[in-house]
Amino acid sequence: MAIEFHPERSLVRRIKNHTGGTTFLLGAAFSQTHNGGPGIPSVKGVLDFIESYVKEKDDPQDFIDYQEELNGTSPQEKYQKAFSIIASFYGQKAVNEIIRKVVESNIDKNDNHLIPQAVKDFVSGIKNNNFRVNNIITTNFDTLLEEEFQNQGIQCNSFSVVSDTQLQENINSNINIYHLHGIWDRGDSMHTTTQLQQSRARIETSLQNILGDDLVVVMAYGGWEDSFTRALATVVINSNSEYDILWSFFESEQAKIEYSRKELFDTLDDAISRGRVQFYHGIDCNSVFDKLGQVNEIKKKELKNAS
Repeated sequence: MAIEFHPERSLVRRIKNHTGGTTFLLGAAFSQTHNGGPGIPSVKGVLDFIESYVKEKDDPQDFIDYQEELNGTSPQEKYQKAFSIIASFYGQKAVNEIIRKVVESNIDKNDNHLIPQAVKDFVSGIKNNNFRVNNIITTNFDTLLEEEFQNQGIQCNSFSVVSDTQLQENINSNINIYHLHGIWDRGDSMHTTTQLQQSRARIETSLQNILGDDLVVVMAYGGWEDSFTRALATVVINSNSEYDILWSFFESEQAKIEYSRKELFDTLDDAISRGRVQFYHGIDCNSVFDKLGQVNEIKKKELKNAS
């Protein structure tokens, strides 16, 4: 199957040209620290927190066993495997404690979360009416989006989704933010392979309803098996659904994307055949949201005349 990929400018234009509601799926890179700036530590940074947690238990054998169990794990699987080991050694409470430490490392002495520029630009784009967002689905456990919405005076609904339940919709006119793997300070969050691959039928049905109605923009998302990918797999085989999916990859080399993400393309085969999914390569959310957040010259004149 020949896959066609488009550049960043096409993605920015497509999002800005869409006049209806949009659902964004945002993964880890969206809120991560960038070039040493503010944000949530990367996967490597989180693994460092896990390692420190085990060492602080002051039992050398714990650390030896931890390293032994993690040894040989592929880089893609190491994050989930490390948390699985922590859960087996110390329980879910220890997982929650580590996640809290990770998020609190990005809070200043005045108890303010430090917001990465990509998050600021994304919210600014909404505030400037450059694009309209109905829902944000995220696999992230931090609340930097909620913090920045508050900073810019935009109301939102925030949901921590761990238990299998129907997603609340149409509560009010606010943007909905659904944390599919939980939130750092609202009980448990999901990180292990067993948790992520668990069937959550009610959530997945709700996601199918959301995905079938909006333009869906996928950014900074790894695409591992979880509730979102399972819901998406069901949506795309429904020939009556009029979905539109924009799927972006950070990787620039098209051949590498096709080789490494073959399972994803197989899942989206029906959507590809119908022309209902477009793929974009070389997409850095830090660059894209900078462009989406800018007010163009025409809109600047409109705002100036209105004032």
